[in-house]
Amino acid sequence: MAVHNTDVIILGGGPAGERAAVQAARAGQQVVLVEQERVVGGTCVNWGTIPSKTLRESALFVLGLTQRKIEGIHCQISRPFTMAEVMYHKQTVVQRELEVINRTLGRYRIEVREGFGSFIDAHTVSVTGPDGEERDRLAGKVIVIATGSSPNHPDDVDFNRQTIFDSTTILDLEKMPGTMIVLGAGVIGLEYACIFAALGVEVTLVDTREQLLPYLDREIVSLLEKGIARVGVRLISNEHYRQVEDLRGERRGIRLETRTGRELRADVLLYSVGRDGNTARLGLDRIGLRPNPRGLLEVNEYYQTAHPHIYAVGDVIGYPALASTSAEQGRQAMRHALHISGPKGKTDVLPFAVYSIPEISFIGPSEEELQRKGVPYVVGRAQYGMNPRGQILEDREGLLKLLFDASTLQLLGAHVIGTSASELIHIGQAFLRAGADAWQAAETLFNYPTLSDLYRHAAWEAIAARNRRPQ
Repeated sequence: MAVHNTDVIILGGGPAGERAAVQAARAGQQVVLVEQERVVGGTCVNWGTIPSKTLRESALFVLGLTQRKIEGIHCQISRPFTMAEVMYHKQTVVQRELEVINRTLGRYRIEVREGFGSFIDAHTVSVTGPDGEERDRLAGKVIVIATGSSPNHPDDVDFNRQTIFDSTTILDLEKMPGTMIVLGAGVIGLEYACIFAALGVEVTLVDTREQLLPYLDREIVSLLEKGIARVGVRLISNEHYRQVEDLRGERRGIRLETRTGRELRADVLLYSVGRDGNTARLGLDRIGLRPNPRGLLEVNEYYQTAHPHIYAVGDVIGYPALASTSAEQGRQAMRHALHISGPKGKTDVLPFAVYSIPEISFIGPSEEELQRKGVPYVVGRAQYGMNPRGQILEDREGLLKLLFDASTLQLLGAHVIGTSASELIHIGQAFLRAGADAWQAAETLFNYPTLSDLYRHAAWEAIAARNRRPQ
């Protein structure tokens, strides 16, 4: 088969691959993007980030009608809603996002080849169709592996798509269950547990770890645990499954037996314990690359693999596996490969959001991390309940927590739980990038009433706390 020569080959059309492709095309490179699905956008747009966050917004709307009451106004839903109604908004948002991505790829003349790409050698990729027949061969000077990840599927769990689902197939639910077990309390499991609880499903969230989201600030997590309980999520910690059984009796459901002998029953189970890198069929053995047991690839600070011209970005390299960070990794990989000016190398201080109910977002170290490192610090807190916008929104439990260096009062980290946390964190990000201190944050003018004004109050609290410290 004839080989088509190009400058850059991108394997995978999710956020990492798309941004890498656009960055290379802007630099005047001929780019071919290989995507095995019939649509670009990857898991992020089609089965992950965008669908789940859109579904969450629908759940928040329902929650606002059924649980959150504005004083003097009472609403109720006159009839049970269907899964089709809940999913409709998700479908329209996904379609619009796909249109935007396709316009962008077209504008930069990025060629999209539908098929599965695998290595023949370190510079040549074979593209095969669903039938396994080779459609094309590509040779590139630079190759980017951006194939993403998939939900982990243990052999002893029958993912039948009727009672047992993963985070991709859960979007195919045909009717609203009455009860649900979510096994795995990572970001994805936690978010879906909150979504379905807000929709009125009785949800039990089983965490395989002793602590919920152990990398988060523990004060924030304490508020999170109370918040998800208010939504209706029952949390069980430090439990692993021994057996998952599909019950096919008069009323179909599932039975989960834990290693400690606990028995849980529900209409459906969402299994959400880990994701594996999509590397099994890439032919990496032909080029001497070996993924770890989870299918993840090792890269250096510039996202290069053991072959300097082959880069890997996004979920396929593991943590943090966020759409925003994956896109930035794709951009930075191409900047390094093509000697384009701009940020290069891994960036550790990035915003992180968990779209639970309530929402969480943070940037920079937690209080526990500063303690482990022996960094002297002071804390400034601002409560949503003491903020007029928080009261207007009926969010009285939210918190903004700022951590400052004890001697210089320079901002070290920001942590938010509550309404619009994922938006509010960007103010903290801007302060961090500017090297701002508590005085600058305290004297920044914000619109009134706004949640953003929490930064000013938290900064003044930190200044007061520093003044109380023994000199």
